[in-house]
Amino acid sequence: MNSAAIDALRRKFILLATISFFLVILFTGGMTALSSQWTLRMQAGHALELIVENDGTFPEPSGPEDRLGATDHYEGLTPEFIYGARYFSVIINKEDKPTKVDVTHIASVSEQQAVEFAREAIVSYKQSLTVTVLNLGMKDSYFYMVKTQPDGTRIVAFLDCSFQMQVNREVVRYTTLICIVGLVGTFVLVVLLSGRAVRPEIENARKQKQFITNASHELKTPLAVIRANTEVIEMLQGESEWTQSTMGQVDRMDGLVQNLVMIARSEERENSTEMGEIDVCRVVGDSVDPFRALARQEHKELVYSPDKDVSMVADASAIQQLCTLLVDNAIKYCDEGGTVLVEVSSPRKGRVTLVFSNTFAEGRSAQFGRFFERFYRDDEAHSDEGGYGIGLSVAESICKRYRGSIRAQWRGGNAVFTCQLRSAR
Repeated sequence: MNSAAIDALRRKFILLATISFFLVILFTGGMTALSSQWTLRMQAGHALELIVENDGTFPEPSGPEDRLGATDHYEGLTPEFIYGARYFSVIINKEDKPTKVDVTHIASVSEQQAVEFAREAIVSYKQSLTVTVLNLGMKDSYFYMVKTQPDGTRIVAFLDCSFQMQVNREVVRYTTLICIVGLVGTFVLVVLLSGRAVRPEIENARKQKQFITNASHELKTPLAVIRANTEVIEMLQGESEWTQSTMGQVDRMDGLVQNLVMIARSEERENSTEMGEIDVCRVVGDSVDPFRALARQEHKELVYSPDKDVSMVADASAIQQLCTLLVDNAIKYCDEGGTVLVEVSSPRKGRVTLVFSNTFAEGRSAQFGRFFERFYRDDEAHSDEGGYGIGLSVAESICKRYRGSIRAQWRGGNAVFTCQLRSAR
């Protein structure tokens, strides 16, 4: 894992931790606000139901032994609540005339206003049924309830809950403020602590790169000795199937060492690149040209088809390495007499699309999704080509470095590798 991948891991950790905490506090704050509103509505509903059942007024408590509020139906309605409640009620007969108006328990509403409120509440109740829990309606800061008697008389009771609503709004406001402060604090802490969380990964990446570099150097010497000793045996005794097998394995091991060195150098290049505006068509063309002779030698056609004026901000050596890897792969696995096509285009400014395709008749059964795994070799497709399954994984890391992607698929008898790249800035 290189430094870019570790930085991406750290950013993902910060993002996931922040989102998780945000969802938790959003749920907690939302449930706090809903429960507060629900409690208020339930209390108002119980109070209004008691009022309409007693002809528009609270019954007078008879004393401490009065069980008002002790039953489940009137839970929470104590004598103190009844004495402090601000409410009014109106009784309207079936001819739509008020027969009783009680505004003695509220100072902000006159009898005329109470009658108007009651008539509006009756109309609203009939037309839209804007009632919710416990058949409650709401007008401004008043909860109301309408009850129709068997003789057609309607009792409308209103309960002023402005104070409780103000308290609920304050609860929501302070809960929101606390959640925001908690979210900002959590984000700062996660950013500060994330460095410690990914520190083991940084150390592992350093050790892994050091191991690859050291192992590559250590393997070169015994391979060189084995090659030299085998060549001496061939000079003295002539070639045999045993010496040829040994030389073949030495060549294979030497290629593997070179690929390991390529991985280490690729990661070093990611950490120290020189960015600049490059002509992508020219860079890709310079990468393709050295392979033309190889393609002709293997009786394959190499075609380069670039658009005009395709440029991006990137490290030219990285783009050249990407093209070299994919062109070499395309020629290696192209059918004899087939065609390798390299295309360059720019769907929009700052974005570049590279397409490498080659004739591959047997690609229908190939597992293209696994081609970018290190050391993966498809038995049918790669059995005779001596690949190591490293080059494509390096190509993928280059594409990711430029906030892009690489995709392999089989289309119309061709193996197609499509690279999407973005400018570094």
